[in-house]
Amino acid sequence: MQRRDFFRRAAGGGGALLAFHLGGAAVLLSPREARAREIPLRHLEAADAHLLEWLAERIAPGAAEAGTAHFIDQQLGVEPNDCLLMAKFFELSPPYGDFYHAGCEAVRGYVRREFGGEVFALDEGRQGRVLAHIATPERVDEAGFPLFLFYLCLRSDAVDMVYGTPEGFEALGIPYMAHIPPPSLPLRDEEMNRPGETRRR
Repeated sequence: MQRRDFFRRAAGGGGALLAFHLGGAAVLLSPREARAREIPLRHLEAADAHLLEWLAERIAPGAAEAGTAHFIDQQLGVEPNDCLLMAKFFELSPPYGDFYHAGCEAVRGYVRREFGGEVFALDEGRQGRVLAHIATPERVDEAGFPLFLFYLCLRSDAVDMVYGTPEGFEALGIPYMAHIPPPSLPLRDEEMNRPGETRRR
């Protein structure tokens, strides 16, 4: 499934359903539900997940609760060809986890050099300067890491989590006019086997 199709089919209220691991079993949850249920992250380091969530929330308010960090973490565990992270569509080389980790390190390095300490301890004005720094077109850090590309990838992931659902369209005041309304998953067996229906599980 292409990234655009995935978010277009995101079910109202719950968002797109992905396979998260809980107690040794895979369960279908939206990233929002996975975050609310505190599903353990499997690929992101805790510090990186915290920073990604913090940045995403300031780029697109509501992105933290929408489960942006859980979405990124879950997608880091799938085959690169099946991955829906924006990093793939910018044709970055996998593993994409290395890119997100390097981006977090670049942000932390900038904050230490410019302000000292951690980004979470900065006042609102300095936090804004951090965001403005990474959002500057063509910005790279001292080691040559593409900070602006990192910002673009995270912004796309965060915005899709917040606004890639019918509720997100409603919040923007835009009618949600999907060609085929997204199904509520998982479908019952009898729904999957109706004549003329295509299996969607």
